[in-house]
Formats: sequence, structure tokens, C-alpha cells
Amino acid sequence: MANDSSKEAGHACCEPRRRGRPLQMDRAQRESIVLDATMDLLARAPLEEVTMADIARHAGMSKRTLYGMFPSREQLLGASLARVSEWLFRPLASEDRGGTLEERLQLILTINPLPYLAGTTLEILRVVIAKAHTYPDLARRIGEEGQSRVIGLVRAELAEGVSAGELTLGEEELDHAATMLVDMVLGNGIRKLLDTAVAERDMDEHPVRRDRAIRIFLDGTRRRDPA
Repeated sequence: MANDSSKEAGHACCEPRRRGRPLQMDRAQRESIVLDATMDLLARAPLEEVTMADIARHAGMSKRTLYGMFPSREQLLGASLARVSEWLFRPLASEDRGGTLEERLQLILTINPLPYLAGTTLEILRVVIAKAHTYPDLARRIGEEGQSRVIGLVRAELAEGVSAGELTLGEEELDHAATMLVDMVLGNGIRKLLDTAVAERDMDEHPVRRDRAIRIFLDGTRRRDPA
């Protein structure tokens, strides 16, 4: 299922855009086309070389229409990267809700790769971090909408585990617990940004690290019956 979704996302992103748009196209559809076009361009050229004019042209829209949806280039880039986060870590499908807590956490913390982007996302993050003074809102949004989104998904599952009597966490501990688990699974992001080899190795080893981190975390938080 994940592979099919990735292919569909890659296909949609890389399709050539035609000028103009159907009269019945709503704002959400136009925004989707713009975000696809933006990520397609970012996969081909450095972030600093991708202009609003380029994006408008690639999306088959006027700059005026583009600015009507995204008032600034920084806002558009932030929305595009936030969308990548939504693809990489996805909420549980309805058919997966019946699994155990461990199985549900494994699914949420599975990285769904987007082959057509390859290492583009990491390269963009490197540029944003190196020039955070130039892209302050973009850097802030990546932090707030990237890992924070995954933490929110994990927190919801931990809360269910508490309600079901599986975990001993208090309500006030859930935010910290979810953050700790995500950090355990994803590891040191700075090392990945600094060293491409580390990023590639961590991606290959992710399933093993994920499962081990979840087991260690649950072993320390599961409710135990008195001896």
C-alpha cells in the first residue's frame, strides 16, 4: 500500500503541467498542483534557484494566482516540506486500528520513502539550517510541522494504551514520552544532515532500530501485575 502511494505521489509530482486550469478546479486542487510542482522543481534544482515564477510556470498558473494562494516564497516552500512530512509518516488506516499497541507504533514510525525525491529533502534541510537567518519562518515551520506531527501521532496511540490499561504513563507524561520514543526511533538528525553516508545507513537500518526502540520503550512503560 505504501509503495503504491509513493508511486502515485511521484507520478503526480512529475507530470508536466498544462497552462490554465479547469474552471471547476477548487482552491485545494490548485494548491495540490502548486505543491507538486514545487517539489518537482526542488528535486531538479537547488532551493535558492527555484523562484515563484518558475513554480507558477511549472504549475501552469499565473504568478498572481500563485501569490493569491501563497503570499511568499518562504510560505510556499514550508507548505511543500510539510506535505513531504505527511507522506513520510502517515496516520494509521482504519484496517490497522485493530493491531496491538506495538504494531500500531511500528506502522506510524515507518518511513515511507519517496523515490522521486531521493536525497532532496535532506539537501533542502541543510540549506535551511545553514541559512536560518535568511529563512527564519521556513526553519521554524519545518521544526513545528515535521517531527511535531509524528510526535502527535505517537502520543495519540500512547494515550489509547493508557486508556486500555496497557501503560503506566500519567496524562502529564504523554508529551514527553511521545517525544522520547520518536527521538529513540529517528536518532540524531544533526548527524544525518552533516554526513550523507550516515543518513543512507540509518535509512537502511531504520526498521531494526524502530522495532528495538519501541520494545525498549514499552518494556519500561507497560503496566505490570504485582508479583
